[in-house]
Amino acid sequence: MKKILACLAALAAMIAAGGAQAQKVSVSVGYASESLPSFAVVGGSQVISPNLTGFYLNAQYTYNFSTHWGVTAGLGGRYNTRDYPSYLTMIPATTQEMQIVVDVPVLLSFTVPMSDYADISLFVGPMVSFGAIGTSTITESLYGNSVKADWYGSLALYKRLNVQGTGGIAIDVKHLRLFGGYSMGILNLSPAEGKTINTSALYLGLGVTF
Repeated sequence: MKKILACLAALAAMIAAGGAQAQKVSVSVGYASESLPSFAVVGGSQVISPNLTGFYLNAQYTYNFSTHWGVTAGLGGRYNTRDYPSYLTMIPATTQEMQIVVDVPVLLSFTVPMSDYADISLFVGPMVSFGAIGTSTITESLYGNSVKADWYGSLALYKRLNVQGTGGIAIDVKHLRLFGGYSMGILNLSPAEGKTINTSALYLGLGVTF
């Protein structure tokens, strides 16, 4: 009986050790840019605007089921802003826009060890994004009057839910991670019929792994 218990304990220790080696948790922060068409709050016509820029913060868990292949799931948030010239009741104005988005990627990863302490990984898969907050604030230049619109309010400019295809590359050196990725929106974010709104986003960041 003691031999059986000893064997079971040794087997459990081996499984725990193997599982610990097969898992990796990472936290990263960096630059995030998103291409999202802009529309006038009144009238809904498309206007020329730059990409949204800002930063992201995310945490990821990777389970490697072989030397090269693994699955990565994550949870992150993005904060983006932009401003551009516009008009408010025929008076020149500035529009300032802000969004906060929650991202949940589930990715297939392929890792190539470069040395005992460095490897390079490729990621690809879907990412579900949810628009938590989105606003447009138009301030006219003559009197400073402003109007604020909620992207997801009664007169919605966009839909909250987006599904994206995303891919990226990560370089790990010991506990330091350099990451870059790109995503393209699959769902149409327009709440209006006959209009199509799709996104694309770029990510660059630095993180740590545990």
